[in-house]
Amino acid sequence: MSQIGKLFSTTTPPTPPGRRPKVLKGLGDPRIDDYYWLRDADDQETHNYLEAENTYAHETMQLLEPLRGQIYEEFIGRIELADASVPQRHLKYYYFSKTEDDSQYEIHLRYLDPNQIEVVLDENELAKGHEYFAIGSSALTIDETKVAYGIDLNGSEIFSIYVKNLTTNETIALPMENATYGLEFDNSGNKLFWVEADETMRPYRVNCYDLTNPNQASNIIYTELDESFSVSIAKSKDDKTLIIDSSSTTSSEVHLLDLNSNTPLETVLVRRDNLEYSAEPLGDYIYILSNLNAQNFKISRCARSENTSDAWVDLYPDDPNVKIESFEVFNSHIAIEERREGFLRIRIVDLRNDDTYFIPAEEEGSTLEIDSNPNLNSAVLRYSYTSLLSPRSVREIDLETKAIDILKTSKVQGGYEKADYRCEVVRITSRDGVELPVSLLLRNDLKLDGSNPLLLYGYGSYEHSVDPSFSSIRLSLCNRGVIFAIAHVRGGGELGRSWYLDGKLSKKHNTFNDFIDVARGLIALKYTAPQKIVSWGGSAGGMLVAAALNQDPTLFSGVIAEVPFVDCLTTISDPSLPLTIPEWQEWGNPLDDFEIYNEMLSYSPYDNIQPKVKYPPVFVTAGLNDPRVAFHEPAKWVAKLRATTQDPQVLLWIETGAGHFGASGRFNEWETVSRLYAFALWCLFDNGSKGN
Repeated sequence: MSQIGKLFSTTTPPTPPGRRPKVLKGLGDPRIDDYYWLRDADDQETHNYLEAENTYAHETMQLLEPLRGQIYEEFIGRIELADASVPQRHLKYYYFSKTEDDSQYEIHLRYLDPNQIEVVLDENELAKGHEYFAIGSSALTIDETKVAYGIDLNGSEIFSIYVKNLTTNETIALPMENATYGLEFDNSGNKLFWVEADETMRPYRVNCYDLTNPNQASNIIYTELDESFSVSIAKSKDDKTLIIDSSSTTSSEVHLLDLNSNTPLETVLVRRDNLEYSAEPLGDYIYILSNLNAQNFKISRCARSENTSDAWVDLYPDDPNVKIESFEVFNSHIAIEERREGFLRIRIVDLRNDDTYFIPAEEEGSTLEIDSNPNLNSAVLRYSYTSLLSPRSVREIDLETKAIDILKTSKVQGGYEKADYRCEVVRITSRDGVELPVSLLLRNDLKLDGSNPLLLYGYGSYEHSVDPSFSSIRLSLCNRGVIFAIAHVRGGGELGRSWYLDGKLSKKHNTFNDFIDVARGLIALKYTAPQKIVSWGGSAGGMLVAAALNQDPTLFSGVIAEVPFVDCLTTISDPSLPLTIPEWQEWGNPLDDFEIYNEMLSYSPYDNIQPKVKYPPVFVTAGLNDPRVAFHEPAKWVAKLRATTQDPQVLLWIETGAGHFGASGRFNEWETVSRLYAFALWCLFDNGSKGN
């Protein structure tokens, strides 16, 4: 018997929960769902089953505790536990955050004089006595005397709102209900704008609370009635305007509220189907990023008094080979964050003469991102640089002279030598002839002889790009001979809007096919071999690895699926569930589109488990309070795997006091990753001994 077999045979797996067949009717043939009832969190049998799975997972993983503990100590040995960010000036004060050797959370600080540092918020103090703690949005008054912030104590992403007076250190709780992400002060500092979620967790309303009238309810500023749209708020860079963005995944509408007058909301451009845009009002102009006749987006500008699309003057038009992601405006320059050949780059343009230059990238598979730049009058742009090889550095470039100053580079304790590793970007041809980029990190002494273990990570949805970045904890894999690979599959945004469109709706199967093709391509290139690959993905990436597992269970030695979106057809067919209606523009609506119904049915991981087939070991995580992927999706998937596959080797680890993002606090997060690494190494090396 293999060592993996011994791992799973030393504990008794839970009995699969009882089957209560429910007929689900859609556009196709009725589906029978034996475990639909697991969505009922109040059902005692649901509770009993989740508890049994969690107990089994904890007991089984206890056998890997020595390896997990060793990996965790390696993490701690590489990370500079007492660290601080680079201070950034707002108006008068410089702000930064720090962690102490034993602190789970950050401490946020500021100063006028570096010798007299003030505490703005100490997350460790706020988190005392709570199993889970997360700060949501925060806002600072323009005179820097008050800070507002939201606190989530269970992972639900619904926040309690507080305001702290930074002069007196007095803190008050505000009477908001269903507050979600989004906080901004008006310019008097007496009114706080906040965003409210509806019963489906959709951010749908912008409210204004008057701090001088605490007994009065918030005033409604804007309500979004279209259930496919969600709202967010931000302040313009010149602090004169509140920007209310109401967007679906295919359309936008931006409203502006003058913070210095009582004028009504101003609409930049009334929503149109398939027109996405964002706006930054500055002085007499509005700068607009849009896909108006520009699939990869363009930057336009118009006079604020002429905010119609006919008046938009294109500053930087669409380029079919370059996707514009965002921009940052200064008095005389504009910085453009754009995606070239799959990787983020930064272009600087002089608004006075259109002189253009690029910030240099030292490695092909690297990521340059615009950092926080709150000062419109600044003569420098702050940005970050990283790659799979290069620890993140915070830098500033002089917009006039182009001189670059490296303000800080994250330290790797314990003697990391960049020359001991190499980063590669390979392109693998998919089954339909498309080149798929793959970013790889591996030890320099590894030979490509087809024998190497490999961890393959992917996401591939929502136009989200998995950009290469450095992780010191990842060295615990590489130092054991594991190759780390990112599959940049369609459905993500790495290669522009067309890359995204080719992996959504009726073309969603491309995402899963790409992942399989990358794995097989890496085998053909002798990076690895069949059953020497552990796949890893979270949320929609959990769907990716689960769908790929169904396609070819023999390809992988193990699968890690964090909070996986695996019962997608059932969820997207239920408009009463949180976020379903807005998601129709990403996945399609299987209630009224037969093509979409069949597409989703063809890849839904829960619906396509191969019965009586031997699957590799699978590690699944869930959050009991998860508002994005409800706990019952991974629970149902595990129940069905356990009941129908041959000799199932599956674990379900449930965070009972957390949500979509797992346990809070950095030490708890590292413990989670060390557990998943131990499982991956067990799968790759049979029992982890070869990796010690």
